[in-house]
Amino acid sequence: MATPAALSKPASVPEGMDSFIPQPPKIQAERILRIQGYSNLQRVRPAIRRASESMAALAPTLSTPRVAYRRVPIRSIHGGLLELDANCRFHCLAFDSILRGCTEAAVFVLTAGPKLDARVIELADQGELLDALLLETTGWLCIEDATRQFKVHLRQESIASGRRITSRMGPGYSYKVDHAMATWPLEEQALLFGLFGNADLPVSLMHSSAMQPKMSRSGLFGIAPLTEQSGGNASLSQKLRALPA
Repeated sequence: MATPAALSKPASVPEGMDSFIPQPPKIQAERILRIQGYSNLQRVRPAIRRASESMAALAPTLSTPRVAYRRVPIRSIHGGLLELDANCRFHCLAFDSILRGCTEAAVFVLTAGPKLDARVIELADQGELLDALLLETTGWLCIEDATRQFKVHLRQESIASGRRITSRMGPGYSYKVDHAMATWPLEEQALLFGLFGNADLPVSLMHSSAMQPKMSRSGLFGIAPLTEQSGGNASLSQKLRALPA
């Protein structure tokens, strides 16, 4: 018999889907400057330093990070073909090594929200090109922060059920396989979004495979059982915690 929670769940939400709301990001002006190529921060002009500090303070007030994700069982991984239970196939030669041993894929879409995009465009239209550049850089730091928080969340979820997660993979990214690079085609972005059915997502996909808001990210983490060695280490940690202080 279905539980009340299951009965109240919208029909458009596919099985295994969940959401996560990261905490507001903490951005350091120095990191913005380093990304812009300033290796010696003592030589940064005062006007540029003030602008970076201003954008570092502004971005967290505009960032509204959201993550939608779904755990999907893996049918097989072979020869660069990743087959999921939802009749979905992805292609990348790096799948075999990065997702080795995985039984599930946690596919996700993540965004810092539309306000950052809008403010960058507004600043550019006003001719404030330095502020627009620095705020866009800060926006991507917001994405990195939200991704890090989501990875911690997913790892904690997985460890609680005796599993581990892999490194992140995403459409459009390339990965080293032996002595060559293997790319997950950006065009398969639409297949990833299709795994969410008609669910209300914080990100939309354009025909070009680009996402809106611009400051968004998609991808997946593999989920695999903990190895015997990892399990042994976990047991040892538990024993150590049980010792008297």
